[in-house]
Amino acid sequence: MFNTLLATKTNVKIGYVPLLDCAPLIVAQEAGFFAEQGVNVQFSRENNWASIRDKLSLGMIDAAHLLAPMVIASQIKQPNNDPNKAFTTSLALGYNGNAITISNSLAKQLDLGEQDLPKALSGLAEFCSQSQRKIVIGTVHPHSMHTYLIHLLLHKAGIHPDAVEIKVLPPVRMVDAMKQQDVDMFCVGEPWNTAAQLERAGKILCYGSELWEFSPEKVLGVNAKFAKDKPESHRKIVKALIKACQWLEEPDHMAQAALWMATENYLNCSSDLLIQAMINQWHSQSRRHLKRKIFFSHHATAPWPAHAQWIAETMRTLNSSMSSETENPLLSQAYDWQTYAKVLEELELEIPEPSRPPGDIPVF
Repeated sequence: MFNTLLATKTNVKIGYVPLLDCAPLIVAQEAGFFAEQGVNVQFSRENNWASIRDKLSLGMIDAAHLLAPMVIASQIKQPNNDPNKAFTTSLALGYNGNAITISNSLAKQLDLGEQDLPKALSGLAEFCSQSQRKIVIGTVHPHSMHTYLIHLLLHKAGIHPDAVEIKVLPPVRMVDAMKQQDVDMFCVGEPWNTAAQLERAGKILCYGSELWEFSPEKVLGVNAKFAKDKPESHRKIVKALIKACQWLEEPDHMAQAALWMATENYLNCSSDLLIQAMINQWHSQSRRHLKRKIFFSHHATAPWPAHAQWIAETMRTLNSSMSSETENPLLSQAYDWQTYAKVLEELELEIPEPSRPPGDIPVF
């Protein structure tokens, strides 16, 4: 009987970057949601998004905690022109979760106190117009919501992108880069914004949700060949992660999630740091009185077509070498609503109207 159970297990390799928003993956493993679906997961921890991208493209991992724009980028420009090496997603891993942190030295030059965001941005714009040097802003990848949030902030402040330098760094390097004055600001996921504050390197200027409520962020990126060849295995993973996202929205589960994630097997950091970051992002109130990180409510697991469209258009706006034509077939391959709806139906959960994502979608 035991051997029969082992034979029916689905073996899957999943990659992740050690950030707070990989929580659904760790919770699905530790709370038994993967096991409940008959999925045996082997994790691959990577320190940067380029490594995740390469391993997913080559089929060295089947799925990954992935930057949403990387899925779109893989379809617009398929690796080696091979559609089997592109990525697809049927599951978002929540809204929001990023913050923009400013170094203490720049905050001091701007005389930033506890003022509201518009006043802070006005001061930043004035500084950029008068400074003899460009301020350096760290991001985690060119094709990331972090980069796009930086551009939304610059647009909101009236600062031309040419007035700043945007520099790509791995998330784990952000705080050290700020300490060494290699960056003046950065946009990254938690716990690195909270870490910068605790280590007195910088202060959080704003949360991503203040620039775009219900902003897309990470998704479950899946190798296109895996999705095509193993649709049942794909749906099992999605089911387990939806249950994990539900579990994460219970306030009483925060401490347990932090303890699991802090271990050497996962983020390998202080559980106190994670709890503080969770309080900042998950359970405190922002200036607009909304929870910043949302894993399940407001259909936070939905791969909204409008988000895919916005990402593709923004990608082209920021990269003049890309075609200006909208490639709807590629976007539908990137964001697979059909698989998501099928899983919700099997879980007996409400299927939202795909054309109605929550909140307003920003424009440049």
